[in-house]
Amino acid sequence: MKYVKLFFVSLLLAIVGHAVFLVQRANEHYMVGINDGLSQMTVFKQLLYEHYTAGEFFYSFSFGFGADIYSGLSYYFSTSFVFAATVALFFLLESIGLLSTPDALLWAQAAVFISTVRLTAVLFLTTLVFRYLKLSWPAAFIGAAIYGLSGMFFRHTVYWEFFADAYLWLPLLILGVEKIFRERAPGWFLAAAAISLIDNFYFAYINFLLTAIYILVRLFIPLAHDEIERKRALLLFLVTGLISFGISAVSFIPAVYAYLNNHRPSFEQDIASFDFADNILFTSRYIVLPAIFVLFLFVAGFYKNRAFRLFSILGFIGIVLHYSPLAASAFNGFSAPQYRWEYFLALVAGGAVAAAFDQLHKLTMRHVLLAVFSSACFYFAFLTADPDRDWSEPAFYVPLIVWALTATVLVLVTRYRKSGFKWILLTGTIASLLLSVNLYQKDWLLERGNIEEVNEEMMTSSGFDDPEVRRLIEEIHAQADGQTYRIDWMEGVRNNTPIVQDFRGLSAYSSILNKNLLYFYLYDLRIDMGRESVSRYATLGNRANLHSMMQGTYVIRENDDTQNVPYGFTEVLASDHYKVYENQMELPFVRSSSAVHTEEQLEDRSVLVREHAMLSGIVLDIPATGAPIPESDGTDLPFVLSEVGARFDGKTLQVTAADGGIDLSVQELQRFEGDFYVSFHLESEAADKGFNLAVNDYVTSRKSNASVYKTHVDDLTVRIPAAGTVEIRLPEGDYRLTDIRIDYEDYSTLQEAVQAEDGLRALELDGSSIQLTYDNPEAHDFAKIAIPYEKGWEASVNGEKVEVLKADYAMIGLPIEAGENAITLTYRPPFFAVLLLITVLSLLGSFFFLRHFRRSK
Repeated sequence: MKYVKLFFVSLLLAIVGHAVFLVQRANEHYMVGINDGLSQMTVFKQLLYEHYTAGEFFYSFSFGFGADIYSGLSYYFSTSFVFAATVALFFLLESIGLLSTPDALLWAQAAVFISTVRLTAVLFLTTLVFRYLKLSWPAAFIGAAIYGLSGMFFRHTVYWEFFADAYLWLPLLILGVEKIFRERAPGWFLAAAAISLIDNFYFAYINFLLTAIYILVRLFIPLAHDEIERKRALLLFLVTGLISFGISAVSFIPAVYAYLNNHRPSFEQDIASFDFADNILFTSRYIVLPAIFVLFLFVAGFYKNRAFRLFSILGFIGIVLHYSPLAASAFNGFSAPQYRWEYFLALVAGGAVAAAFDQLHKLTMRHVLLAVFSSACFYFAFLTADPDRDWSEPAFYVPLIVWALTATVLVLVTRYRKSGFKWILLTGTIASLLLSVNLYQKDWLLERGNIEEVNEEMMTSSGFDDPEVRRLIEEIHAQADGQTYRIDWMEGVRNNTPIVQDFRGLSAYSSILNKNLLYFYLYDLRIDMGRESVSRYATLGNRANLHSMMQGTYVIRENDDTQNVPYGFTEVLASDHYKVYENQMELPFVRSSSAVHTEEQLEDRSVLVREHAMLSGIVLDIPATGAPIPESDGTDLPFVLSEVGARFDGKTLQVTAADGGIDLSVQELQRFEGDFYVSFHLESEAADKGFNLAVNDYVTSRKSNASVYKTHVDDLTVRIPAAGTVEIRLPEGDYRLTDIRIDYEDYSTLQEAVQAEDGLRALELDGSSIQLTYDNPEAHDFAKIAIPYEKGWEASVNGEKVEVLKADYAMIGLPIEAGENAITLTYRPPFFAVLLLITVLSLLGSFFFLRHFRRSK
């Protein structure tokens, strides 16, 4: 019965804790971040639900150009236990007709309810963990409330929902640690570690670091009599940790492999050891320390209690780490500092308060008054040191009011020793937590985070899912031939628009993407994406060669945007605001060649020469001489440079006008019909200032040098329609501009490639497998397929297994035979079969290990 009561009290607290967003939901506004929440969380849920319920767990041709969704989305939801449970429930409801097929909108609508259930589970489990530490029910519950009702839980949920799942697994890991110390029972730690590793590799890393800190301190603070010896405890942690790694192998290793096979430019800015700008008592966007925790830290008598001493020491460690960007970098894999780990500080604060709550009867007035005075000085110091203090803001006066009321009740508890005052302290603390966390949601999330703008109208209109564009896409689907065509279209900067609007596109946005594709965009072909940013790719820079090779059959543009229509595309559909253009020079999905060029051979050649090599042959990453490179004489055009509102010395460009730069005048323009590829190296000298770069009518944005999203890829190539003058325009400022080059593309090489016969006779795309028949009458040595190369692909040709090659920098290549080739391609995450075997054997091993351990104990 007590567990039932705990469940309903936890549910009630979770509901009130979500009051702001439940009211928002009643008004059709959703608990989803306007940026990554909409662009990734809801979208990936839609994608995974569609594939999982169709029986496909490994690959999607709808994610970018095609991608591994098991490993690639492991950072998000693909192996999440919470998401799996939600999928099962939603599938059941859909099957019996109580729910429509979940799309991004439905996942946004459900977000607040999923979060409420998650918080209920957090409160329930954390209370039981604290109960295991021999704390009373009220103490355990107030400790759990401090943990769960922290601003970071709601910040995680709104912006990156899967982050909030870590709130579930950290208390279980702590429980596992305590089971080993107190009972010499490794089963809980083994299970908790395996669950954490399977659920999310990134937060497993964070949770393991946090658990290691807990273990390190715990080794020197025993909490019970007859605890396990330190060496034996460490041995058990090591053995059970290794077994849990084995159990999680089928999930954890592919996830780590995908992470290592990702590409994100290294963070090049200096990372300070300490930065004291954040105000952890008043205005921190990560975590604000509860007043009761701050007060208790200054009560000397509490430190006689070992549990309080443990959690307070961990709290001090957490506070120090909070102010260390270097520590934040370590928790983020030694990359840009991120403070996602700070739910640990909320947990240990809850543990300290819970331990102290059971010691209130031992307080002396001297200790309490000293704590009140010391904590008042502490608050005063943080308040006066904050240059942004504003008494009109609740963030400044509410914590002080809560502190004053808490201090008053603590004095009354000590003075009168009445249980009623103790209950007032408990209920008052919980009430203050509910008030603070709802104010946090309103201030930091709804208003500053613009979450109040996320509603059904926004999600069903231009900017996310424009009905007018959807109708055009449906018309394209109705008239298009084949299975492989792709559409170049994005709603604004939402690279995952193709998933939302149900078409195969040319863009993707994810923290983990195929490194080969990212190199293809950033370095090999220098494809400008319209905006500089990491973890994404988009469009093909309006380059007709790439559209033809990558199955970019259609582009959708606004009616007046004719400059960004690739060469060789003609209008086929139109609506009030948009036009659809179709590629008239599309190349087959599968092409063959014996003209092999090597990446090394093309390393110092222009991107246009590389495109021509891909059109006329196949580019392989092999140590060989390679076929002669296609002739491109005459493509590098001479030009006359003139300054416009700027001064240029050949290396440094000083723009003095608001819209200045340089003009490149090309001679004998009348002979040109096609495109220019304008290439140069460009860096801003400004320390922290993003800017727009315009090349004629094409505009692209570049990040500030201080941005964590800067690629540091400054060798640029921009395609524009051939023109007599190339105008490069920049905002006022100083820039480093070198290696200027203009290449002319007349598309004769593409037109020649289009004339080649299509040897594809049959094609079936089925989840993570492809079956096709290709006729090779010219006995070419290799075929290349417009599917991204990944290590997990396996192939057979006419029943014989063949090596899958990386072709044309990022696509699949295969050796083929003369005549007809029956080709089968199957995708599984790298090493999947071996890892599955390791998981099964580790599960069996864990059973025998625990059985033997119990018998020996």
